[in-house]
Amino acid sequence: MRLYIYHQTRYRYPSPVKDSFNELRLKPLSNEWQKCESCFIHVLPTTRLRQYLDLNGNLVHHFEIPHDHSKLVIESRSTVTTTPRVDFDHFPYGKSMKSLKQMEKQAETRPYLQSSSYVEINPTAWRMAVDIMGNSQDIFQTAYLINEFIYQNFEYCQSTTSVETHANSTLENRKGVCQDFAHAALSLCRCLGIPARYVSGYFFDRTRDQSMRGSEASHAWIEVLINGMGWYGLDPTNNRVVDETYITLGTGVDYKDVAPITGTYYGRLPESMEVNVKVKRLDNSPD
Repeated sequence: MRLYIYHQTRYRYPSPVKDSFNELRLKPLSNEWQKCESCFIHVLPTTRLRQYLDLNGNLVHHFEIPHDHSKLVIESRSTVTTTPRVDFDHFPYGKSMKSLKQMEKQAETRPYLQSSSYVEINPTAWRMAVDIMGNSQDIFQTAYLINEFIYQNFEYCQSTTSVETHANSTLENRKGVCQDFAHAALSLCRCLGIPARYVSGYFFDRTRDQSMRGSEASHAWIEVLINGMGWYGLDPTNNRVVDETYITLGTGVDYKDVAPITGTYYGRLPESMEVNVKVKRLDNSPD
């Protein structure tokens, strides 16, 4: 599947600001499931973009605007080719929850088994996770039960949370958006010893009625590590196993690692911030 992604974020300030320093994680990754054919990032006021790879392997563009400015516009245009991530006739069942003990000894899994800035392993979350797991003894089945539980029992509501909302609050109030649901799923998975990481990106809604939650915006989901079989994506916002309609920008322990845009500046808070995202299919192959 060949997809085009347009992402614009526009800030307007009530009075001029200065010394703006920003990091962008807006270029889609190239990996075994997707290839970024092109990515053009444009910033106004015009400035020079530099880049580096962070510790999670995500490409980061950064820039600074030292002089006074009253607005900031960041645009990215990307073309990505994706391939199927999973055989939907053969999900990765067959790995016992008991085998998670082996994974705890692997250094690369430890960051995804611990508490982080937005996720806490605690008795309340553990109790909820155990109840959801029920009699399941399979890693993927358990992770999917968590995915399904959040979809069925949490209200998708854009006005009740912010980018600072912690997983504990989401698990208690059972409301939020994709970022909140991803953090809640991470908390529940990690409480059971399932390595799980946060994924930032987009998805193409190919349903006829555009009914998927979170379309036309940045999206977030999780990936769980199945011992010996790799990472598998789960989207608790839409109760889906991640497929070729999803585009990955980056992965990390939580939102703090992969926020699409972060920065600081000297001046007053923005009087407005507008985000516009469009994902369009470029090829005409049948679904």
